[in-house]
Amino acid sequence: MNNKLTIAQLKDISRGQLLGRYGIAIGAVAASNGIVMTATIFCSLLTTQYTVAGQIIAFLVSMILDVLSGIFVLGLTYFFLNFVCNRPCFVSDIFHGFRNHTNKALAVRFLTTAIQIIFMLPFIVCAGFYTVKESSALFLLICVTGVIGVILCEYITLVYSQAYFIMLDFPGYNTRKIMSTSRQIMKGNKARMFYAQVTLIPYSLLAFLSCGIAMLWIIPYKNVIFTNFYLDLMHREYTV
Repeated sequence: MNNKLTIAQLKDISRGQLLGRYGIAIGAVAASNGIVMTATIFCSLLTTQYTVAGQIIAFLVSMILDVLSGIFVLGLTYFFLNFVCNRPCFVSDIFHGFRNHTNKALAVRFLTTAIQIIFMLPFIVCAGFYTVKESSALFLLICVTGVIGVILCEYITLVYSQAYFIMLDFPGYNTRKIMSTSRQIMKGNKARMFYAQVTLIPYSLLAFLSCGIAMLWIIPYKNVIFTNFYLDLMHREYTV
């Protein structure tokens, strides 16, 4: 029997958990994203993209920063897991990944990013050839490989979306076990999570219309929803 909560129920639970507690959730998200964004902007200013070598260096730097951001993803996951389970939580929780499971957080981020880059390689190659010689055939290939690449990347995102939660819940698991467990518990649940993501698209439009200001409220809401999604997968109780 399928006794999982609906996405609408998860949203209702999440709104209740955020009621009167939005301040600390916004603080954690703003601090984490602010640090990552500042590092990204700073590194982009130090690299030039006007030469082939500069573009390669810029790409490598962006990949390194993306992998390192996995530490902050783990920290935010730790914060929101405590938040949802009604345990003590602090903005400083975003640095949890620097003290615990650092190597595993980096490994998970590296592997998922590497797989996604491989899936996007056909698109990158076609786009490269198109810049040298434009043609309708190449343009069509760019569109096809781009769409396929995005679909495959989203698939990987869904499959390994629970990795950081598992890392925290099962500290004895190595990277391979973490990723295999995420694959296992997402079997039959990928469409459900994708649907949850789709229902949140209007919130992104709201963020655009507010020049990004609304993201301070939207990102915590999304994080709480997906934390509850994990707890639902693991058949754990909620606190409101």
